[in-house]
Amino acid sequence: MNKNHLTLAGLIFIITVLTIINLFDAQDARSNSKNPLSLGFQVISNSQGTTLYQKDLDYVQVVNLSLGGEIKFIYGKITNLGSKQGAYGGNDPQFERQTISQVWSDLSVVNPSLFCISNGQFFRNDQNSSTGLAFPVKSDGNIVSDGYAGEIEFPHEKLMLAVWNDRASITKFDPMSWQISTAPNIIVGLQENADKGVEDKTGRTFIGVQDKDGDRLNETVLIFTSEQSTQPHTAKVLKSFGAAQVIMLDGGGSTQLICQGNNYISSPRTIPQMIAIFSGGN
Repeated sequence: MNKNHLTLAGLIFIITVLTIINLFDAQDARSNSKNPLSLGFQVISNSQGTTLYQKDLDYVQVVNLSLGGEIKFIYGKITNLGSKQGAYGGNDPQFERQTISQVWSDLSVVNPSLFCISNGQFFRNDQNSSTGLAFPVKSDGNIVSDGYAGEIEFPHEKLMLAVWNDRASITKFDPMSWQISTAPNIIVGLQENADKGVEDKTGRTFIGVQDKDGDRLNETVLIFTSEQSTQPHTAKVLKSFGAAQVIMLDGGGSTQLICQGNNYISSPRTIPQMIAIFSGGN
């Protein structure tokens, strides 16, 4: 009898401790992020599940998947399939290059919930009208490209951003996890400190994920875009917004951002793959 009482008391103690730990974890997840307004950012565009903030040359899109915000990795017309020429046994297609303004004009007509378009994947920046992607991309459940770079470039510094309808994650990239992932949308990029001119003030596009409500699912995606930023500054801004992990995508002259028809960062460079953000409620 005494033993049973002790066992029950022990179970109650364990449950209590676990509950307290979970409460502190949830509180930490929420307290890691500051109000963007207190950081000097201002809201310049807002729709259901999506908000665009600006401070000087820095822009941050906050996409809440649980409120209807949506992310798609879109790409230009495939001009050459590159069948089985990809780095991991799949395809290495050539994609038609466009500016985001061109894509906005077409896509916003058929989908009025389009909120923003920014640049995405690294690519071979040649003079051709079509080009291939450096690293893998998956869109709407389909593997679009294996990329051409494979493990030759940044073999131990690649990360994978996976996006589901209600959550997202950033994890270490490996070909097996990439190929078997259930996420319908995936893009591969680099760690925040990979050498892409770390301290150079140049165009930057980074993405972070955040568990804003402390339920251990990253329902919020943060997209940083700037004409002039170093890698440390970019990562610092996203973490001040509450990002638990960050991933670096293409930058430099590829960096572009258009939101609700307004060109915030423009470039004459045409690019083969982009990130489209859609608001909810439409």
